[in-house]
Amino acid sequence: MTGRDAGAVAGPATRAHRWARPGVRRRTTVGDVTTTYLPDGYVQLEPARWFSLPDPGPVADHPELLDAQGYLVASVGVLLLEGPGWRLLVDAGLGPAHVPASATHASLGAMVGGGLVDHAGQIGAVDAVVVTHAHDDHVGWARAGWPGFGGVARVPHLVGAGERAPSGWGVLRDGDEVVPGVRVLATPGHTYGHVSLVVDGGSGRLLVVGDVLHSPVQVPHPGLGSCFDVDPGESARSRARVLAELAVPGTVGAVTHFADVPFGTVRAGRWVPLPDGD
Repeated sequence: MTGRDAGAVAGPATRAHRWARPGVRRRTTVGDVTTTYLPDGYVQLEPARWFSLPDPGPVADHPELLDAQGYLVASVGVLLLEGPGWRLLVDAGLGPAHVPASATHASLGAMVGGGLVDHAGQIGAVDAVVVTHAHDDHVGWARAGWPGFGGVARVPHLVGAGERAPSGWGVLRDGDEVVPGVRVLATPGHTYGHVSLVVDGGSGRLLVVGDVLHSPVQVPHPGLGSCFDVDPGESARSRARVLAELAVPGTVGAVTHFADVPFGTVRAGRWVPLPDGD
């Protein structure tokens, strides 16, 4: 398993460490599958309101996760999965959007997208786009028609059953095999049709989490759920299931909202980022 980074996305004034800054391009290889995180931007999360707490609560015990303005940094981007004879894109970012904090929800700060187009050449030709759920920060470029991304707009777009998605998108259900070795894991709660992906790399596996998790603070504090969860009980069950899967030896997690630590493992109830390297 390897990881590396290159090329930053302009972000808020943050402390100069990975836990509290927007993500950059990073790559990991598990068995015969290479996964690259490609950044589009970021969303700032106001901790107490995001987790529906009367005060910052457990987040106050993790100041390393907060940017200079006191927000959790939720990176926004996509995953490019490359296996034997196939290439998949997971999610579609926020798209060419920049919404100031004054115009967003009370639980949010600024929402900034647009950076993914700088990586269009690396995305190239893909077999399909799998969307974990149909929230704005995961379907932005798709809804915009993928301008500047070649033929990506013409490949199948797949989303979980129950999602409000554009007409013509294919439907995924629990256990479906998207391509050889990539299976759908239904993880409802944040949205009704939210899906994750289990990727069998032969000598290890990768779990694409989606929005089952939004911040590393939820790993030691799994009771924290997003104020946007449509079914908090289902969301809590999905978190418990995913965290249990991530704790299985040989499993690497891919969590695109985890600031600049999108790839890691769960050890002793903590998120452990993969080391940098070539």
